[in-house]
Amino acid sequence: MQESPRQRKLKNMDSETPRVTARPTEGGLRGWLTRWLTAYVHIDAAGLQQVADRSRQGRLIYVLRQRSRLDAYIVSWLLGREGLPLPAHICSIPGPLSDARRRLGKWFRAPFWPGVKSRQKRDLRAVIATLEAGEPVLLFLRARNPGLFRGRRESLKAARPGNLILEEIVEWARESKQTTHLVPLSVFRGRVFRHQERRLAALAYSVHDAPSDVKKLLTYAFNREDLLVSIGRITNLQPFLERCRRLHPSRVARRLGNSLQRELAQEERAVWGPLLESREVLAERVFEGADVERQVREIAAERGISEAKAWREARKSFWEMAANFNGFAFGLIEGAFHQIWKRAFSGLEIRGLDRVVDKVKHSPVVLVPCHRSHFDYLVLSYLFRENFLSPPHIHAGDNMAFWPLGPFLRGAGAFFVRRSFDGDALYKMVFHRYLGTLIRKGYTLEFFIEGGRSRTGKILTPKLGVLASIVRAFLQGVRKDLYLVPVSIHYGRIAEENAYDAELGGAEKQQESLGALLRARSILRQRHGTVYVSFAEPLSLREMLGENRERFSHPELSPEVEVEHRRFVQKLGFKLLREVNEATVVGATSLSSTVLLAGNSSGLQLSDFAASSRMLAEILRWRGATFTPSLERNLGRSNFSEIVAFLQSSGLIEVQPGPNGPQLKIAAGKRTALDFYKNNSIHFFLVPALVAHATLRGVAREDLEAEVWWWLELFRWEFPLPEKSDVGPRIERCLAYFEAHGAGLGQESQPVPLVLSLAGILENFREGYWITARAIDRLSPETPIADAKWSEAILKSFEAAQLLGEVVRPEAANPVLFKNATSRFAELGFLQVSEGAKPRDRMFCRAGHEQELAGLIQRLGSALLLPEGDRSYETPQL
Repeated sequence: MQESPRQRKLKNMDSETPRVTARPTEGGLRGWLTRWLTAYVHIDAAGLQQVADRSRQGRLIYVLRQRSRLDAYIVSWLLGREGLPLPAHICSIPGPLSDARRRLGKWFRAPFWPGVKSRQKRDLRAVIATLEAGEPVLLFLRARNPGLFRGRRESLKAARPGNLILEEIVEWARESKQTTHLVPLSVFRGRVFRHQERRLAALAYSVHDAPSDVKKLLTYAFNREDLLVSIGRITNLQPFLERCRRLHPSRVARRLGNSLQRELAQEERAVWGPLLESREVLAERVFEGADVERQVREIAAERGISEAKAWREARKSFWEMAANFNGFAFGLIEGAFHQIWKRAFSGLEIRGLDRVVDKVKHSPVVLVPCHRSHFDYLVLSYLFRENFLSPPHIHAGDNMAFWPLGPFLRGAGAFFVRRSFDGDALYKMVFHRYLGTLIRKGYTLEFFIEGGRSRTGKILTPKLGVLASIVRAFLQGVRKDLYLVPVSIHYGRIAEENAYDAELGGAEKQQESLGALLRARSILRQRHGTVYVSFAEPLSLREMLGENRERFSHPELSPEVEVEHRRFVQKLGFKLLREVNEATVVGATSLSSTVLLAGNSSGLQLSDFAASSRMLAEILRWRGATFTPSLERNLGRSNFSEIVAFLQSSGLIEVQPGPNGPQLKIAAGKRTALDFYKNNSIHFFLVPALVAHATLRGVAREDLEAEVWWWLELFRWEFPLPEKSDVGPRIERCLAYFEAHGAGLGQESQPVPLVLSLAGILENFREGYWITARAIDRLSPETPIADAKWSEAILKSFEAAQLLGEVVRPEAANPVLFKNATSRFAELGFLQVSEGAKPRDRMFCRAGHEQELAGLIQRLGSALLLPEGDRSYETPQL
């Protein structure tokens, strides 16, 4: 058989093929040092399993980015420790002085010193021999290249030794047809922030270019508790070669090398993040360009001030706003947070983080979490830091910038923005420019789409200002794609429980301050269970925009396109909220609160409580909800004894003996707190509860969809509603579930416990809206009343109805619920609202439509379940 060119080339190489190996040894100084360095190393278990699976399918080629004897030895040690195939040959590992010796030898043309080509030939022959033997190889893509005694072309070639080896591997793989996998590996040193032109801290924290092994050894020793070995996306060589079958091996090798370089760079980007620029440099980026000068000039002319003053105000706004990532500040915040976390919470469970890691490697990511606690500000930063990901820049309200916490939060990545700046065009311009700059640089961002913390436990109506700014920046072409990641943060028990209870009871919101921070130390004496962070599937903004991207990108939009653009942002905001809700885990506290509040009484037998909890848990499983381990235990052998003990120790319920077993009674004044936890998962029950309510009231099947949609539309300020086209199919699936459990629509038999357990879940909303509608009916159309008096009037109306037994859910007397009902009835045209300079300056009066309002009151009153009573009770005119 005729020899191929590659075989002839290998035959002409030196016959000796020594293998450079770094197989780990247990004894000696080197073994002790390696064990000490890698004692705390972090490796992805899923990545290790992938390597093990690929090793059974074919040959392995481990790939490191920079040539390093220390990295090669650490990787080999860890592979051996994990029981994975060790590299039998390591390419291009010269001795300490061999590189300089070869350069001097070539310079003097000394025949007794071996040249570079001779060593390369031996290395290539060893690589092929190792692969043909079925053993793994480790190669480096790049090498340190100071350029001494070399020309430019030779220096570039020497800096990329991997290309020549990959070319030989490509030729061998094409001829042998052997299945070969390339495994990118990265060794990262420390959890650090990469600042531009800050080289002094590199030794203490990390090294980002191509350091010597001595420098690496010192760096690893300093950061050995934070050492990470990352396994990138494994490449099957044969499909890659098939796609490039028409190309010369040298071109294929270059493409393969570039692909591996990108993969390793993406791993680095996920861990270290983009280069952090100083605030001075960011300020230059924000204010550069003729467009900024034009806007400042126009704003100055409109306000009648000088351009110099406008520039001073703009720069002052920037310095008040911008984050200032700082390793020292972040370290202090991290240390304090870690201590608080250990004392206040039992643990942290994470779901779906791998989805974010895949996206953050190549595109900017915007985290969109729900907001229920001040802990939310740092939970994701702490989580990212612990999982070797670059922490996000956090959009925070300027109320959190108080001394001394503000500077530390700013150092941990927070940028502080005013709650409202509609009337300040200059501030708005600075914010848009700053946000666009962060996105252009590729930083991970985090903002709370609800605006403020939810005091009721359910997700709030979206505030679309920040989202609109993000969409606007993306439409300006700052990045090819951007991913929005809905995030659910679920607490076993909320730290602000008592504060929220007081605020919903009428107390003023406590302002954030040093005194409030010191008083909050009491939370450290309580246990708040486990925190669950769930990441939903990232949403590609490019795909969401689709064909509209080009239409929305024009500087001047027509009125019709502008309306479409606003509608797109609104729909995107509600979609994000729905995705947050769907990602929410259901805990034992949330399910128990739902069961306890579903009925009209304040007590429940333990046996009935357990039976209702199991029925609702089955509904949740049918809806696809994820349960916490605590809830799984209570549904299993614990039989709810664990959660009953937890609720009792938390002061939320009382357990009393009864003739038929223990009785669970809601503790005095704790219905509002239980309502918070019930609302954490109420979105899962929204459609089933409305269908059960209609079933209980005997609504005909043909009228069911219209009935359910009427209630959904009424509660549009309470919940992120499903698309109207999805409501019909959801109702049909719900009816099928009911019928499978003996609760078909229109049955003449008594309602089954399943329907009774579901029907009362939304009763507090029906009571609150009924009371608000009656209060509107008693308003004078000529004499407006102030916001505070209007809230007081609704509350008095509720208290009067409660005394008469017309409403029985104290948690319905909720200022947030009354506010949402007021906004909805104003939309429907029943209430006229005169806006003031501030929300508390608004004025309210009845807007007419007496007959329609009377019909609404009648429909709401007749829909209340129990007790039956006179729904025509009249309050005095206000």
